[in-house]
Amino acid sequence: MAPLDLISAPATWNTVDFVSDLHLQQEDATALAFRRYLTESPADAIFLLGDIFEMWVGDDVLGTPDHRFETDMATCLRARTGRSPVYFMPGNRDFLVGTAFCEAAGVQMLADPCVLDTRSQSPHPATRILLSHGDALCIDDREYMQFRTQVRSPAWQAGILARPLAERVALGRQLREQSASRKNALGVEGYADVNHPLALEWLAHHDCATLLHGHTHKPGQHQMQEGARQGLRLVLSDWDLTDTARPRGDILRCHLSPTHAPTWDRVAALHA
Repeated sequence: MAPLDLISAPATWNTVDFVSDLHLQQEDATALAFRRYLTESPADAIFLLGDIFEMWVGDDVLGTPDHRFETDMATCLRARTGRSPVYFMPGNRDFLVGTAFCEAAGVQMLADPCVLDTRSQSPHPATRILLSHGDALCIDDREYMQFRTQVRSPAWQAGILARPLAERVALGRQLREQSASRKNALGVEGYADVNHPLALEWLAHHDCATLLHGHTHKPGQHQMQEGARQGLRLVLSDWDLTDTARPRGDILRCHLSPTHAPTWDRVAALHA
């Protein structure tokens, strides 16, 4: 099934949650908090907007003895989808997630970007939210954009997925080490942020007033304006509950109304 580029919220949705950048890779405090969140969240729908996994080397990891964690996470997600729909958008770490994972987890794949229309009966830009992982908007990081173009190529992905699983795991670890070295050198503030003129172009093209994304690990709210164009940019938090000095893990919760534009709350993962 092709990734969804438009989701129309049914009238029964009152609360919608958005999460990204968990970077799950093993059973730890972050994974435990995510499992608890999936079990307890009151949301009528959950949107996972990329980098849910630290690394994904192909759907054939599911069911293999050395990758029990990934299989267990798929099972946990499927259990949640019995209560509410869960939508999954690949990020820059888990871009090789495919159809087999979505079927196993019961999640629906999203295109990047895609539109959530929160009031489809009477659409208006104020009620249309543009969703993205966010990395495609960080165009000032030319080195990363070159890498992104390469790894998002269908030919490159087909070539990688044709390799033995063990070889893909080794390559994934190598890429993670390179990313960690670059992050240590630049720090979070050293990375290029979302390019506002491009973000406003996206909003105008999709007839939306709000952009919601992750990727940058810089949670916040930004009012963008370039000339006559303007829009709201909402940025999701990354999760790291293993960092006891500065634990992170927020859910951005959207409250829908049949008569008004959506309102927003940030909820700590441990209290979601």
